[in-house]
Parts: sequence; C-alpha cells; structure tokens
Amino acid sequence: MATKVSPPSAQLFLLLSLILWPSISAKSGHFVLVHGACHGAWCWYKLVSLLQDAGHKVTALDLAASGIDTKQVSDLHTIDDYHEPLYSYLKALSPDDKVILVGHSMGGFAVSSAMERFPEKIAFAVFVAAQMLGPELSIYKLLEHYSTTDGNPLDHLKTLYQHSPRQDLALASLLVREGKAFNDDESRRQLLVTKEKFGSIARAYFVAGDDKIIPVDLQRWMVQNNPPDLVRVIDGADHMVMISMPEQLYNYLLEIAVQLKNYASI
Repeated sequence: MATKVSPPSAQLFLLLSLILWPSISAKSGHFVLVHGACHGAWCWYKLVSLLQDAGHKVTALDLAASGIDTKQVSDLHTIDDYHEPLYSYLKALSPDDKVILVGHSMGGFAVSSAMERFPEKIAFAVFVAAQMLGPELSIYKLLEHYSTTDGNPLDHLKTLYQHSPRQDLALASLLVREGKAFNDDESRRQLLVTKEKFGSIARAYFVAGDDKIIPVDLQRWMVQNNPPDLVRVIDGADHMVMISMPEQLYNYLLEIAVQLKNYASI
C-alpha cells in the first residue's frame, strides 16, 4: 500500500532540494544507511546490493560500539558519542557530494541529529520504521508515547525478525551487540532540532506494516505530529524492513532518487 502526504508539498520540497543542492542532478544518488540499536552496517546487506546493482553509490556505516566498530558501550557517555561516526563521515564529504540519508529504528535519532548539524550535506532524509523527531516533536514529547530501555537484544530478536528468513535471524543472533538507550538529560538536549536546519530538508517516512517493535500506531502518530513530505507503507514488513521486504524498500528509495534526478533536469 502506498500513501502520499500532501503531494504538492512533496513536489515543492523535491524541487527546492535540487535548487539548493544541484550537484545531485548529474549523477546517481549517494545513499548513506544508518542502522538501528544493537545492529550494524551488516544488516543493510540486501539493500546495499540492490542499490549498487542499480548504479547508486551506497555507504553503510557502523555507529560507535556497533558492528565492527572497536568502541564498547561503556565508552559512550552521550548519544552524540554514539552518532560520532556519522557526523565525521558527513563532515568529511566533499562540497559537491550530497547524500540521501536513510535511518532505521533508533537510527532515526542519528538522522534527525545529522539533519540539524549538517543540513547542507543532505539532499533528502528517509526514516524507515524509525523514531522521527522534529521542531514540534521533541524527544520529550516522543517519550510520553514511547520509551526505550537498555537490555539484551537477543530477548527481542524473534519479534524483530518475525517475518524475516530464519537464516537472517540466525545471522543477527551472531552479530548483534549490547545497546544503550541514552536516557540522560544531556543526550536528550543533543536531540533537539530546529525548523531552520532540520526543517529545511525534505524527508520521507516508510511505515513497516507489521512492526511489533515500534508499533504501527506509533509510527502513524509520529507522521501525524511531525508530517514528512512523503509517506509510504510497506505492508507485511516486520521491524527489520531491509531484511523482510528489501525489494519494496529498494523500490521506494529508488522512487526518491528518480524524482530528485528528474527535478534536476527541469
């Protein structure tokens, strides 16, 4: 099922994106993929292959103390420490390299923060079954409806992957690492975003249609209280959308890349 929110607004934001970031017009998109809690760049392996086969540049990052990153959770004091690999990557981009930033689950916090800190480096942002903050939807308001806790990710893997191939569940059981909720006051302050920076970037939200981790009602609540420019619903997807429904996720990301390129040619 596919649903758009305010199509004229979405078209306008796409056009403005290309006016402000014309360099994306002459080449294929550059997707930067940000994983969720306890996972790593490895969880994007299906999507990386699909996007690369279509001619796009793809960068899947490990956040701190995730994937093969050498830091441990005990080394991280605030959520900015966790997000630092993404910040460093965006900061090092050349002036003509603007990315389509994609965040899954808790990776939505990283995407929101990056939009606030590096708006000039991001052509479009995509939240995939993710926590999506905004100028009018702060972390404080979100936590009134949804809370995160530290814990063993193995306790929830079967729920995370309930529609995914069992081989991927087995892979995850070998690769997930301890996570951290970052419930301290400083981390929450670091997640605040503004209309001037965060709000200057066009964004989409992809709802996972059978998500048991971030419930569909909560995903729709975030969309209603912080309307993005584009909404897509991936029916039948569990929380690990890139594992359970990679082709549908790929198709919707490709749609964004094509629209960006088409507007650039006007």
